[in-house]
Amino acid sequence: MLIFNLVLYPVLVVFWFGIFLRRKRQEAEEKLLTEQEHFLDELAGQYAKRGDMLEALEESMQVCGSRVQRELMRMVDLLKTEGGPEDSVSPGGHTKNACFLLLFTLCYTIRSFGDLRIQGVSLFVHNIRYIKEEVRTELLRRQEGRYAFLGLTTLCLLPFFFSIPIQLWSASISADLNRFYTGTYGFVTLILCFILTVICTVSVQELQYPTMPEGRKHTIAMRLLHIPALAKLIDIHIAAHYSRYLKKNEMLKVLQGFGNIREFLVQKLLCACGSVLFAGVVMAGSFAAGAGSGGYGVHLPGAGLLLILAACAVTGCFLPDAWVIILQVRTGQQKSEETLRFETLILIVRHFQMITVEEILRWMERFSSVFSRALQRAVDDFSYRRRESLEQLKEDLAYEPAVKLVEALIVCDDIPVAQAFYDLEGERAYHMEQHRQKVESLQREKAAFARVIAFLPFVALLALRLVIPFVLEGLTQLGSY
Repeated sequence: MLIFNLVLYPVLVVFWFGIFLRRKRQEAEEKLLTEQEHFLDELAGQYAKRGDMLEALEESMQVCGSRVQRELMRMVDLLKTEGGPEDSVSPGGHTKNACFLLLFTLCYTIRSFGDLRIQGVSLFVHNIRYIKEEVRTELLRRQEGRYAFLGLTTLCLLPFFFSIPIQLWSASISADLNRFYTGTYGFVTLILCFILTVICTVSVQELQYPTMPEGRKHTIAMRLLHIPALAKLIDIHIAAHYSRYLKKNEMLKVLQGFGNIREFLVQKLLCACGSVLFAGVVMAGSFAAGAGSGGYGVHLPGAGLLLILAACAVTGCFLPDAWVIILQVRTGQQKSEETLRFETLILIVRHFQMITVEEILRWMERFSSVFSRALQRAVDDFSYRRRESLEQLKEDLAYEPAVKLVEALIVCDDIPVAQAFYDLEGERAYHMEQHRQKVESLQREKAAFARVIAFLPFVALLALRLVIPFVLEGLTQLGSY
């Protein structure tokens, strides 16, 4: 059993190294945001001195690192070659691209329509402030999150490395305790502690660095659907529950993590089979450990084993549904972030008389991830169903702050864009403060929950590998008197 324990240690070390690399990537993103903030300050100063946007961009990028410089140089090249929105940085609502997208929007409109002065202040300099607010808010969120979760990942992983010292110390006290570490009980508890360590570590990481699924190419589920027999069975099952799965399919497309309902059902099947297979391997290993050492074990009848396998199958089947619920919560947060970005975008372009509603919609589509399908449909239909496409967009968005923006776009048929969004700056400030408070509250709740999770591996190791063996051994010796 000690050899098996030593095998699990390197696995956990590799897992820990993967988490370390992920943390380094997050720190790099935080550094990128800091550089962007410094760059925007420098850009405003350089433009005030020179009065030329391209010269100000080229001079200001000298304060940035190589990664930011590459993006800015590409932006400058696009502006010099009369590049448009379709040539700009990659679309999507990802935070790391938000600053570049907003800045390109600002530079593109200034290049196309010229600079204006609003209450004696350059519109270019005035709008840089909005972009800086976006960057600063995200930077503060990341910094506060880093301190709130400090040390919790280590707390999850470290206790498992004390499993061998606990076993050796227990054996030095009483040789009879070895049966709790070499037999079935020892194997099962060791596996349980290892699995709990991995699950708790992943949970803490997901709470600290929430992620949304991105574009997929060829998943296992998609490949399995190429099997005619399996595809036919899935289609028959969907047809039997068509109305329920139709609604589920629309929701999955918004989440962008499971493709369509057919892939989702295949993933449920894969998780169920994987859970049963894993449970079967653990059972076989526990029986082999018990038979090989004659240690303390638990013997279950065949019906009990089948019941355990059935429970594992049901649990695995519902894992994708649990992940969907988590993604729905994160999608709500992402809707708030994207709506704030839409408001920033409109504030940047609203003063230009030549800007059109269709151009605003196209920019919004490029900025969006969670609203992308609805906006793409509106853009495609706008040229021949102007009013109807915007009314449909209101229904598709189904998010009040975003719907208000669409209502203002509808009004733009009768009044200029600047008048339609005359109070947008105040609404954006209110929404940003509301968003910041929600993020802080949610982050505190997640950090508190993560602290509870982080202690579970320690408690499990202490109870299963130390307290229970000593208690059972003590009761055994008392019964022998």
